[in-house]
Amino acid sequence: FSGLRTLRIKETDRISALRIELEKVGVEVEELGDEGMIVSGKASLEIPRFATYEDHRMAMAFAPLALLGEVEVEEPDVVVKSYPSYWDDLGVLGLK
Repeated sequence: FSGLRTLRIKETDRISALRIELEKVGVEVEELGDEGMIVSGKASLEIPRFATYEDHRMAMAFAPLALLGEVEVEEPDVVVKSYPSYWDDLGVLGLK
C-alpha cells in the first residue's frame, strides 16, 4: 500500500496500529516510513482481540476479518463518530 502519509497524523498512527493488530493474526506488515506498508501472509484466527486506539476507522477496519472467523473489537462504540449503525448493518449481513 502506498500514499498513506496522512494515516500517521489522524486520531492514531494508523500505520503502526495496523501493523500491531494484524500481527495478532499472523499477518506480516512492513512499515515503509510515512510512504506506506507491505502486507503479506495469511490470517490465522484464534479469536483475536483488536484494539481500536479510540479511533472509529480502526474499529471498522478489523470487523471484516469476522468473515474468516470470530474476532473481538475493543471499544466498539467508537464507531458512533462516523457510522452509528455500523454494527447493526454488519449484523444484517450475518456478522456478529
